[in-house]
Amino acid sequence: MKLISLGRKGMVNIQPSISQTFTWVNTLLRRGVDIYQIVIPTMWLLTAAFPEGHLFSAGTLLVDSCEDAPENVLIDELCEMGTLKGISKLQLPRKLYLYNGLNSVPFCFDPYQKLLIEYGFDYLEISDHDIRNGILESTDVLIVPGGPDAGESYYAGLGERGFDNMRAFIARGGGYIGSCAGSYLPLTATRSNTPDKHMWLNVIPATDRSGLNYWRTGAGFVRVALADDNFIPFFSLQCGQSTTMDVIYWEGPIFELEEGSTIRVLAVFDEFIASGTAMQQWSPERNLCATDSLKWNNPLTQERFERYMKQQPAIVEARYGDGRLILYSFHPEFGFPQAPWQDNPLHLSVIHAIYALSSGITR
Repeated sequence: MKLISLGRKGMVNIQPSISQTFTWVNTLLRRGVDIYQIVIPTMWLLTAAFPEGHLFSAGTLLVDSCEDAPENVLIDELCEMGTLKGISKLQLPRKLYLYNGLNSVPFCFDPYQKLLIEYGFDYLEISDHDIRNGILESTDVLIVPGGPDAGESYYAGLGERGFDNMRAFIARGGGYIGSCAGSYLPLTATRSNTPDKHMWLNVIPATDRSGLNYWRTGAGFVRVALADDNFIPFFSLQCGQSTTMDVIYWEGPIFELEEGSTIRVLAVFDEFIASGTAMQQWSPERNLCATDSLKWNNPLTQERFERYMKQQPAIVEARYGDGRLILYSFHPEFGFPQAPWQDNPLHLSVIHAIYALSSGITR
């Protein structure tokens, strides 16, 4: 059995190329090779590199065969196997769909498409017409990117039939990953003054604190604090308790959970970092998604952050029927703003979310 560590040091992953590593891993999975993932915070293992023993973090991969491994993938040999508890078998989705509807926009759709290609996932781009005509009956995982509005714009292309099919897909066990407008969409219109209630999916017991007034915040870089437990979207990102990450936020939902809700808060907004009107010393020019956000004509401010976002949920995991949803208020597909987009460690959050929803892993 071989071991592939996915830990990180700052903005740099231990693996020289995360994308090449997962492209190869996904190739092995398609061949039927058994690959396992550590799903507990840390595991003590003896390896060729660490014969005295070493703690490996959640997300570390254990591979039966390393046939045709790329030269730049760092692989260690397990010296002592025994019975390993705290591992789960990795599984690809049978079908992975990426939504590109009437009101989708390239600057939100393209990074997801590029990410899936570079990490070796087979996927299908689907339209409103596809969803209205029942294509979701045969998929495991659906990714809904952001858009130009707060999610309600998707109703223009999907309509009642598309919304009904999307609800049915999740209810029968589908996995849903949304970011920004894609995370507004599943929320529930609960306020009496909320306009256009039919433009929400109304599937989970959470709403947005200000209805669909996404202009109240703006675009910028913010720091999120991860939940103390090691949840799957944070595998290989979380370093102990109270881990924080800098992310790119762009007018995403401010989740407000109903009282007694079983929705799990995976991260909260912790600190305002920068925007087009309040830059810090470091420069994000290596990440075009980050530089584009700084040019947006609605910059986030410290005052808005404190009023609307501070300590509010930034990532939530919810259930609807037999299905699960992982919803990001920010844009994980844009990556860490300080790091280059290529091989950006934050992309691991999307990768692990896909695996989790495909394998039925819960934590």
